Order: sequence, then C-alpha cells, then structure tokens
Amino acid sequence: MAFRRACWLVLVLTSLGLGACASGFTATYDSDPTHDFTAYRTYAWMSDNPMIIGATNRMPNPLLETRIMAAIEDGMTTRGYEMVGNPETADFVLSFTVGSREEIKVSSYPSTYAGAGYGYPNSWRWGGPYYGMATETQVRQYQKGMLALDVFDVKEHRPVFHAVAEKSISESDRKKMDETIQAAVDAVLAAFPPE
Repeated sequence: MAFRRACWLVLVLTSLGLGACASGFTATYDSDPTHDFTAYRTYAWMSDNPMIIGATNRMPNPLLETRIMAAIEDGMTTRGYEMVGNPETADFVLSFTVGSREEIKVSSYPSTYAGAGYGYPNSWRWGGPYYGMATETQVRQYQKGMLALDVFDVKEHRPVFHAVAEKSISESDRKKMDETIQAAVDAVLAAFPPE
C-alpha cells in the first residue's frame, strides 16, 4: 500500500513538473524577505484598469486586460484570497504589466566543403583532409512576450512582491490566447505567496 502511494506521488509530481515546462514561460521572482505574507486575506486591483503597457514595439490587444485579470483572480481564489472592491480595505493590491519586443537571433557556424582552389594550406587539418571552410549564418526573428505582476502592501504603501514571466511567442500561442495567458499567469503566481 505504501509503495502504491509513493508511486502515485511520483507520478503526480512528474506530471506537474512536465506541465510547468510545457508552458514555455520562464519566470523570475523577487520579494521582501522581511515581509510577513501570512496575514494576507484580501486583495484588490490597484485601479479599475490595472494593466500597464511596458516596452513594446506593437500595439497591445486591449482585450488582454480583462482576460489577464480573470486569470489572476482565479489564481488568487485558488490560493484562498478574497477579492474586495475597495483597495483601501484590502490587505494587498495588484497591478500587472504587459510588453513585447521583436528579437533577432543570429547563429553562425562553420560548414565544410571540398573544392579545387579553395581553403587553407594543406598543412592545416581539422579531423582529416580539409579543403575549405565556409560559414553558414541563420537569422531568426521572433517576438518575446512578457507579463509582470506587482503586489503592494496597503498598510505600508510599498511593493512587496514582483514576478516576471517571458516567452518567445509563436503563431500557435497567438491562436490559443487564453491558454497562453493562463500559462503566463501560472508562471508569475507560482511563487506567491513567498515562503
């Protein structure tokens, strides 16, 4: 019986780990190590429109705000927090930032070829007879998306938690926007509350 439970636990933990990797988002976290998060019970949005537009080279979709808010609210409910309408009566308030940027990745690597009249002197060797070397270059352009979440303590009027999730956004991610948003929100909430 104990062996079955151990096997089941390993299976569950493995599937959770694979689910986290499958999202493709990498997240970083920062929090005030002296702050006590255990007293938190209620939260609110910092304003009616808590989405901040960060650095971006394209116009963000205005429909993202309500979708991200809903996903964060679900995550907070799952963690046992209650949302209140008035930020002044909450234990903490939230805001989030979205952004994107186009990035270019250039990869160069040597490729060998043989041909008369090309290459280096015969005395130079690289794993056997060598007649020439060319460089192949691959240029890839992609969009990197970012979601950042900030938590502010209401009584102390200061930030106490910050998380950023980033990912190269594919065409498939754009077509499955709700899944992409959920994966980003799961990533930024993974370390909240800090232990």
